Amino acid sequence: MRVSIVRGTGSVKRRSVFGGRRGGHCILVRQGEASPLDSPGPVKPICNSVVRRAVKPKHRLEFLSTLVRPAAVSLVMAFTLSVGSCRSNPESDLGPPDSYLVVEPVEAGKSAAGSFRRVPLEDPRAIPIHKAAADGFVGEVLRTDYLCKQLLRDGFGGKAFLPDARISAFEPTLLVLAGSRMTRPEESVLGTGVETAGFLGRQRKTPGAIWIEVGDDPVTDTAFSQTATGRIARLIAERMVSTYPNVAERQASTVRALVNGYALAMEVIAREWRVGEGPRGTLPPDAGTGTQRERFAGVRQNAFVFTPGAPNQLRSSDEMLAEPGVVAAVLYRMAQLKGIGRRVAPSEIYAPFVSNRVPEGVSPAAVLGPVRNFQAKLLTAWGRAVLAGKAPHDLLDLMAAYVDALPGEKNETIRIVVATTYGATTKSGGVSANPKDADQTLAQLTTLAAEVAAGRRPLRERARSENSGPPSPGTP
Repeated sequence: MRVSIVRGTGSVKRRSVFGGRRGGHCILVRQGEASPLDSPGPVKPICNSVVRRAVKPKHRLEFLSTLVRPAAVSLVMAFTLSVGSCRSNPESDLGPPDSYLVVEPVEAGKSAAGSFRRVPLEDPRAIPIHKAAADGFVGEVLRTDYLCKQLLRDGFGGKAFLPDARISAFEPTLLVLAGSRMTRPEESVLGTGVETAGFLGRQRKTPGAIWIEVGDDPVTDTAFSQTATGRIARLIAERMVSTYPNVAERQASTVRALVNGYALAMEVIAREWRVGEGPRGTLPPDAGTGTQRERFAGVRQNAFVFTPGAPNQLRSSDEMLAEPGVVAAVLYRMAQLKGIGRRVAPSEIYAPFVSNRVPEGVSPAAVLGPVRNFQAKLLTAWGRAVLAGKAPHDLLDLMAAYVDALPGEKNETIRIVVATTYGATTKSGGVSANPKDADQTLAQLTTLAAEVAAGRRPLRERARSENSGPPSPGTP
């Protein structure tokens, strides 16, 4: 018997089946005589244990590369989440939804045309992507995209998302080798609908597939994990915004701040993510572009709450809500805080992701890992708000949705928002950001956060600006 691989994945370091530096493998092989046309035949999945026993971890990528050389082999590179299972999507010709596919424009530099060809697994340009997916935060954010797609496919509480959002969630994550790494994630080219070469050279159209450029030369990108993470994270947020019934609302400045702020928060975590021991375990301080380093430092130092060129002068509340850097700072701090990132949510929050997959008595939060545990909670809260007719239009709406879904994390969430914004959203002008007033500022922020948590003061003190969209019912 001969086999031909039709889908395959690389490897990740093991820490758990879901997260951190762990993951799995899923190879689908077609049994029967291989032919130049690779005719259809029964497909048999071979999961983690088979590959793990057959090939040593450090050789798995090389092992897979040797298998794609015969002309009879048709392979789609797919880094599969599969919490202990192999799943394929019979409705997609591109691959299973819990997978990614690396493609390039048929005409160099013309991604907007939507015509792509698959990039071979062993192509040197694609190797950094596969390695980052196997042993870095890129794999973490890819699996978050798979969680997002599963949420959109299944809905929540018996309610379904918009058809277009659901259709795109049945497709793999498409990463396009095009564009400059100098481009910020919010400016990178993203589109819907692809054409690829099909059977006997025919063009196959997949109108629902969403793709995004990750740069044309990952090999020379010294901060590729940050570059790719920002692009994929933007794709995740765009998926969530695509569920908004009112298309015009999706372009409001504060909604765009949610999308771009989420992407920036993930960039910062990616740059901090440790993939080894010692100095080589993280990105060097000088890696990447000056803009990437500046954005990273800005979020870490909470610099985006200040008026540019005026240190210690706070932006207005409306300006903060329209600034992606402020959104990024809040989400970054939430993800890093043990009281939120590691906190176990009610079981219904995890139902769309781990139902019937985690053994009884095992915590889904422990299986997901702290970062993806937070992601699952955030995406579920975001999606629930949309289905309830309260699509978040700005940061405060999203935080209200999060607190509504996870009341046990209310105090910590409010504290982070109030502290990050120096109270500017709940008190006109906020509190002093001058380092000389640090003790007084801390006392005032503590009081403000306590008053908001107790319901004696609203989190949103000022009226929202005209370009931020209509207020959502129940906005604090």
